[in-house]
Amino acid sequence: MGTEGDVVWRRIVAIVIDVVLIGVVSSAITGILGQVRLAFLGSLLGLLIGFGYYIYLEGTYGQTIGKMALDIVVVTEDGDPIEYGPAAIRTVLRIVDALPAFYLIGIVAVLVTDRKQRLGDIVADTVVVRAGETAGMQ
Repeated sequence: MGTEGDVVWRRIVAIVIDVVLIGVVSSAITGILGQVRLAFLGSLLGLLIGFGYYIYLEGTYGQTIGKMALDIVVVTEDGDPIEYGPAAIRTVLRIVDALPAFYLIGIVAVLVTDRKQRLGDIVADTVVVRAGETAGMQ
């Protein structure tokens, strides 16, 4: 059956952890490059780091550092590990899920869908569950 409903608060905390980590790294890079008048390049690198962070970690492990800390994982709707394609779809749609502010669209979608999926999950055919509880999902 899966445990999608059990992970809503864990997902929110994981997002906060991930955003803080990405923000710290991006700010440091932008600050360093800003010293040599390349702040725009730093901002661009920060954006690429953010996208790369989610795509690589979720595509490789099914988890970001935030998800690892909260013991949740992204899997296909059948319970299989996700690959880079679905990870990329989820990541690009974070832009929409984050609108108009504070992940409002994503949070509303999670609260109203049966499998607690944000828009990125729905399009990528993924769910977020507790780690280790993916066997036998349908």
